[in-house]
Amino acid sequence: MKTYEILPTDKNLVQTLIDDTIGRDSDVFRFVNILNSIDCSYSVALDGRWGSGKTFFVKQAKLVLDANNEHLAVMDADVRKKVLTSCQKFIPANSELQPQVCVYYDAWENDNDGDPILSLVYSILQQVDAETPFPKDNKIFEKVAALADCITGKSTTAVLESMKSDSVLDDLRKSKSIHSTIVEFLDHLLEERADRLVVIIDELDRCKPNYAVQLLEKIKHYFDNERITFVFAVNLQELQHTISNYYGN
Repeated sequence: MKTYEILPTDKNLVQTLIDDTIGRDSDVFRFVNILNSIDCSYSVALDGRWGSGKTFFVKQAKLVLDANNEHLAVMDADVRKKVLTSCQKFIPANSELQPQVCVYYDAWENDNDGDPILSLVYSILQQVDAETPFPKDNKIFEKVAALADCITGKSTTAVLESMKSDSVLDDLRKSKSIHSTIVEFLDHLLEERADRLVVIIDELDRCKPNYAVQLLEKIKHYFDNERITFVFAVNLQELQHTISNYYGN
């Protein structure tokens, strides 16, 4: 028997949300309301078996958050209007969604990178700048430039190799440290773009064990901002196997 899969393309994400084709709109909007109510540093795990549609679900949640963020300049006006119309069916009229910057990160796609935190920050930089380019004449651009000194290409393995040179180490000393630079960048990003940052981590349970564990550990140290929410779309049973492969039973 043939099986049919609706791929999470931009067109499919929008159309199935508008038409409620797969009957998940109420769940998507309930989840968005949960994200809207969070006012502290928070992590959420969406647990589901492989193939259950976690990626589709979180990308539709991102679509709704993007439509409700007026700072997002590149979103098609017609798409935004249709998504906002769909919002009205499920979100109470007196419940206003706060602007949230939402970033999607496929951990499995990036687990060949040398340093998980640089890989994640690069993805945040890339997506946020693509959606609304950073202006060249304000504080946030200075922080972006500082991060660019640390993140010189897509492959963070190459970045770590380049860090062996004296010139790059001097640059890192001038910017205090990668940690403080990331913290300052996130602070300025939230000042200018939104009330909160939502980071969706997908496919973590498919990653190499060492990459998955290092990503989780570094998120704890680098992303302790009260205005950041992490959403992990995972199969918790598979993630447990990944963790045990790293630490042992």
